[in-house]
Amino acid sequence: MDLNFEKMTISKLAQSLDINPETIRYYHREGLVKEPAKRTNGYRYYGLEHYSRILFIKKAKELGFTLSEIKDFLHINTWKKASCADVIPKVEVKISEIDKKINDLKQIRASLSKLRGACNLGEEEMKKFSMMDCFINDCKC
Repeated sequence: MDLNFEKMTISKLAQSLDINPETIRYYHREGLVKEPAKRTNGYRYYGLEHYSRILFIKKAKELGFTLSEIKDFLHINTWKKASCADVIPKVEVKISEIDKKINDLKQIRASLSKLRGACNLGEEEMKKFSMMDCFINDCKC
């Protein structure tokens, strides 16, 4: 899609980002994205800054960040007095959450690999295998 930021309406912006225009309006209400002023023709036109900011929000959400966390990071990023002391605690919490997810995903992957192996041995072996046992209390099956 060729992006023309001179006359990009909310609909065109939303389409270019593969999101709903209501999502952009929600971001306006939540203070995540500034709403451009209306032009004399009654339209609001969005620029590269809007596109980049919403793309960042979209990608951060896909990576598991909450809108509140994203808002904090965007705020810190524009706050002239921001310091590492402001950023490090938030980053450390997120790193811990990511490490936990990685461990959980590794356990799920191992369980699925064992299920595949049981299936390779035949349906009777597969029926003996319990996926639930692999997820309860961090059991290793």
